[in-house]
Amino acid sequence: MKNSTMPARSAWGKFPDVAIHATESAVKKHPDYAAAKAGDIAAAKCVVMATFDPATIEAIHQQVGARMPIVVGIQALEVQGENAIPSALAGVIARRLGLPLDDDIVQINCVGHTGSDGFHRLATPALFEGAAQPGTAYLLVDDFVGQGGTLANLRGHIECQGGNVLMATTLTGKRQTLLGQTCTI
Repeated sequence: MKNSTMPARSAWGKFPDVAIHATESAVKKHPDYAAAKAGDIAAAKCVVMATFDPATIEAIHQQVGARMPIVVGIQALEVQGENAIPSALAGVIARRLGLPLDDDIVQINCVGHTGSDGFHRLATPALFEGAAQPGTAYLLVDDFVGQGGTLANLRGHIECQGGNVLMATTLTGKRQTLLGQTCTI
């Protein structure tokens, strides 16, 4: 796929709501949160293990059924380093559900979305590179959903190569974007 400054997008169709594990305060108040956002893998595992929701993982299992999607944790560049939380959560989900992990698809720009407003998120879209397997199912994982743009851009990147994104999950998300514990992207 040729890289550009405009992300690929897929039609919404009947894409399911984002499955969210924990409240924003539970995640951000964890003592290892800052280190995890800055790339500390051990800290990220501590944050994830303390805040992920086994019931949400079971709901993911029910949603994907027997399709065995490849789990893609967003590898995001933050100002302070590579955010390790999505990879840690992706690892937990993959292990618990017996799913394969992708390590080829990566975010290629630093967007600085952490703590930013909606305009900044829209003006600085996350861009991705890396091969997706045509005809293969995918499950997207991130640490946070605000407006859903990063997940939508990753979904578009995968689906324009012939992959099929089944759903997305995040450790937490903004309350104003939630309907119960889910958010539509």
